[in-house]
Amino acid sequence: MERIIGIDLGTTNSLSATVFEQGPEVIGVEDDSSITPSVLSWTASGWLVGQDAQERRISHPEYTVYSIKRLMGRNLEELGDSVKDLPYQIVEAQRQLVKVRIGERDYTPQELSAEILNKVKMQAEKALGELVKKAVVTVPAYFDDAQRQATRDAAKIAGLEVSRIVNEPTAAAIAYGLDEGKDGYVAVYDLGGGTFDISILELSGKIFKVVATHGNTQLGGDDFDQAVVETLKDRVQLKHPAAEFDDPESLQIMKKTAESIKIELSLSPETSYSFELPKLELSFEGVFHVEEFESLIAPMVEQTIESCRHVLSEAKLSLEQIDEVVLVGGSTVVPEVRKQIESFFGRPPHVAIDPYKVVAIGAGIQGHLLAGGRRDFLLLDVIPLALGIETLGGTFSKIITGNTTLPIEESETFTTNVDDQTSIDVNIFQGERELIKDCRALGQFKLKGIPPMKAGYPLVEVIFRVDASGILTVSAIEKRSGKKAEIEVIPFHGLTQFEIERIMEDSFEHAVDDFNERQLIEFRQTAERIFLGIEQTWDVAENTLSKLECTEILKQIDAVRQSMKGQDSQELKLQLDMLGDLTRPLADNAMGRSILSELKDGVQLNG
Repeated sequence: MERIIGIDLGTTNSLSATVFEQGPEVIGVEDDSSITPSVLSWTASGWLVGQDAQERRISHPEYTVYSIKRLMGRNLEELGDSVKDLPYQIVEAQRQLVKVRIGERDYTPQELSAEILNKVKMQAEKALGELVKKAVVTVPAYFDDAQRQATRDAAKIAGLEVSRIVNEPTAAAIAYGLDEGKDGYVAVYDLGGGTFDISILELSGKIFKVVATHGNTQLGGDDFDQAVVETLKDRVQLKHPAAEFDDPESLQIMKKTAESIKIELSLSPETSYSFELPKLELSFEGVFHVEEFESLIAPMVEQTIESCRHVLSEAKLSLEQIDEVVLVGGSTVVPEVRKQIESFFGRPPHVAIDPYKVVAIGAGIQGHLLAGGRRDFLLLDVIPLALGIETLGGTFSKIITGNTTLPIEESETFTTNVDDQTSIDVNIFQGERELIKDCRALGQFKLKGIPPMKAGYPLVEVIFRVDASGILTVSAIEKRSGKKAEIEVIPFHGLTQFEIERIMEDSFEHAVDDFNERQLIEFRQTAERIFLGIEQTWDVAENTLSKLECTEILKQIDAVRQSMKGQDSQELKLQLDMLGDLTRPLADNAMGRSILSELKDGVQLNG
């Protein structure tokens, strides 16, 4: 059976999961984190992804990209002020494509997300000892067609075939409910780093049916952090009125401080903080109280509660009919968030499952199902927003209503309003408003070759098909003449097939070079960690090793440093291995073992 893994591509972190003999679990290797920060940083040798990139957010802010998920399938107008404090540059290219400018090159969010997906894929392959070609990828329930298509494109660029796009709350419900054997309604409250959604699922036997969903793709823990940043700015300016926070380094230092404050206030009623802003030549310290933090985030938490009210109304359910509340996403660990959820639903939320891992685990279970594994449950997801076409006067004619169960096919028949009309433009929109100006344009196509007829006489059937992943296909047929036209909707500001193929060709063309460059970067980082370990325990070496052995170690360190200047990753690995052999006697000392552990794990993990 070919394995299909589950991937949670998150705003803050990403991870994968699958079903092992002992059950579903996240994929990782011993002594290595299964969670990859969704951060990339550009270096002279290529992209760093994950923790190594995270560490460059302050030192190289203009070259370090995070929260890329918020840019997926969006144009500049839609993003608005949400990108004004990002340290990297956002530009708009043709067809309203949003791109990230790093140095002299522009990258689409799909390309950048592909780097993260590829990192997760490689880590999974290493842990599993097998190639990974297929995956179930999760998205926020309130992702529209453009955002889902962008996610699928990112996976394709990363060399992954997407077996299914699954809504994150649905994946969470799978992880929660498979072995519970409960019937009833479950509310899944999903608040991550960059997105929020609330979904109501009906569990009946082993059938998981999404009844309704609502949310905000521009609300999450990142916004909590930004609210704290704005407060820190105000405090600094009270003491230093001339201070201007327009350099990326200062903003990133304050953002990191804000993240730490948020985490600390989840554990205690107050926390002290201090930071230095080298570019502004000032330092600052203070105390942040939990009451202040709760006041800052209160309007955002209330937005999520309002979405909860809305989704209950859509589902035509009362609070008393909700049997369980499940929490998903790292931002749900904030005590004030949990307090407000409990207050609204009138019961403590279900917290037995790790909110950081539950989505990936559910996706892994779904992947196992699609690969031919256990088939004792049925997943019925929904489309988040209505789909339809533009009709006379700029009105929005809904063909598929929001919260309709997938997969779905619906049609409606229209006619012409002009005599002898031989073609019809079909303009496709998504939204919940009555006018197309208030909805989102997804695409368009032309139905041509209609025989001239009096207005009102042609019968044009427009058919909307949405597959289980939420991907839309639209077709039209004029019934009297039999003329047909069809399109798989690629949003106006999405990537064309040609662009995807070009990106993939570039990646294949440079695959060997890219791999060698990545190895070189990783080996260099391993070497620096090893040098630090040796430096910290050098007194042990001098006391336990002979003078000749110490001299040989120092000589080999120089050899490693020389190899680090070159471009041969295998030569560098060879020199690191030789250094490992020379320092092995230090294993007899407890302090020395830490060096060997770094040598063994670092070199093997990257080799």
